[in-house]
Amino acid sequence: MRAPGRKGGGVASCRFDSLSPVPGTLSIDRGRVLAGRCAIARRPLARLVGLLGTPDLGPHEALVLMPCNAVHGIGLRVRIGVAFVDGRGRVLRVVDPLPRRGARCRGARAVIEARSGVLRVRPGDEMRVGGAPLFPHGGNFASRGRGSTGGARALSGHRGHTAPDDDRRQ
Repeated sequence: MRAPGRKGGGVASCRFDSLSPVPGTLSIDRGRVLAGRCAIARRPLARLVGLLGTPDLGPHEALVLMPCNAVHGIGLRVRIGVAFVDGRGRVLRVVDPLPRRGARCRGARAVIEARSGVLRVRPGDEMRVGGAPLFPHGGNFASRGRGSTGGARALSGHRGHTAPDDDRRQ
């Protein structure tokens, strides 16, 4: 697939919304819409590509990377701003514009990326996608590893080893 408007060899383009479904709008708890089209990248490939192949990110588009707590701007074609959110969907930190070297935030469970200047949020705001909370289950991501025993995971995260029943990590 070629980038729109490019002639000759062109640069391959892979828009973020082709790898992730677009569930709806991105808004904050007070009902203000930040982006009319918001995709959620949950799969590893979608998170890896992110916005790298998107040459024409509009002011009404956003991408949520989950789980994620660090991003970079190397290779992006547009300047972006990011908001780091916790497991309850509350904004922890806003970096706008994102430096090429990137940014990270301890305790973040997801990162919201949008064109620079679009994310007019501040720490403490609660983010919603499609009118629903960003993390309806408190930000706990289920283990999808093969051979999962269905029990609690070990502290090492190694499959096949379970943690004691009284271990309630968050």
